Amino acid sequence: MNVLWLGGIVLPDIADKEKISIVHGNGWLIELSKKIGYNPNHKLTYLFDCNKAINGNLDYLNYYGVKCNQASTKKYGEEYISEVSSIIIKEAPDIIHIWGTEYAHTLGMVEACEKIGIADKIVISIQGLITSCAIHYTAGLPSRIINRYTLRDFIKRSNISKAKKIYIARSELEKEAIRRVKHVIGRTEYDETICKQINPQINYHHNNETLRDKFYEGQWDINKCKRHTIFCSQSNYPIKGVHFVLEAMFYLKEKYPDIHLLVGGKDYIHTKKIYLNSYGKYLVELIKQYGLENNVSFLGFLNAEQMREQYLLANVFVSASSIENSPNSLGEAMILGTPCISSRVGGVHSIFSEGVDGIMYPYDEPYMLAAYIEKIFDDDVLAEEFSKASIIHANQTHNKEKNYQELMNIYNEISCDDKSTGA
Repeated sequence: MNVLWLGGIVLPDIADKEKISIVHGNGWLIELSKKIGYNPNHKLTYLFDCNKAINGNLDYLNYYGVKCNQASTKKYGEEYISEVSSIIIKEAPDIIHIWGTEYAHTLGMVEACEKIGIADKIVISIQGLITSCAIHYTAGLPSRIINRYTLRDFIKRSNISKAKKIYIARSELEKEAIRRVKHVIGRTEYDETICKQINPQINYHHNNETLRDKFYEGQWDINKCKRHTIFCSQSNYPIKGVHFVLEAMFYLKEKYPDIHLLVGGKDYIHTKKIYLNSYGKYLVELIKQYGLENNVSFLGFLNAEQMREQYLLANVFVSASSIENSPNSLGEAMILGTPCISSRVGGVHSIFSEGVDGIMYPYDEPYMLAAYIEKIFDDDVLAEEFSKASIIHANQTHNKEKNYQELMNIYNEISCDDKSTGA
């Protein structure tokens, strides 16, 4: 099988070879690319956006950095489409797999494939859905926070309100891409529903994601965790809901004066004010308002091993997002056995069984989140029951070999269908 991927990140091995700085994320692509690329029955080519045109190869794949200076809210131009078309013609893939709809390059790839008459070979994996994120982007934020500018915002010419408008513009490109393909891969009732509302004729293929290798090692132990600690994976933008978690902390602080929230991502507390965006500044303001200066720590950007350590140390993991598809952070916590609480949004219920694997709550009810955190803090038996159940469930959802074989079956199905239609 000759496979061509379009991804939203520079894979670390490519970044090392080309001396390119990398953006962390989409970690599951790393392991899967090697599994496919090292298989002698497959060939893998990887495309990604770059500020200059590059190409090369590793032991397990060929790669192309396609020059792209286009804004994320606009269609990619003819130069990009022409370059991608020439790569596709050269590599002659059996399948073109686009990872995600979040970027404008998804539609650019669709247009390139249409140009050379192979659009039926495309399958798009649904990761997050910008269409829904745009709706929920500012959930729970006061209008003064949404519309204000910090000095950093002013210099960057963007604030929370403008960021939402960018999401809205990007969602139009996302919807157009989904309308123009025959196949998508998803993993939840939520993403299937949204895709079929956008394109009722779409062929939906189910395939769960495999986590990074580090999360298949280790198991949470109630006797080794740090009591009264809460871990949230990130607070990079409002959708992740850390402002709601801080309010829940306010309700809990009197009973648990040692309560501590640990958050992956940028350290807003120790960032100079001139470098804070409006959301980061708002989180710092809430910490002061609720008297949580000694109860909150931002940990910086964490690699897989550091993330695993935080899951294992936490008394509870909280996913407080206003919208999610199937958050990998929740899957990571579950497979390690960390007791989990998640907002009841999007596709979460497709990977997380309420009352069995953990607890769910309405995302905009931080007082209920506080009550459920208290429940896990105070009931070790319940915490251990959730831990055991979530490990079993997550090992089914994130089964490496099963997910790999399902993906190969999807590739074969689309490839055979494409050949049968004479494309």
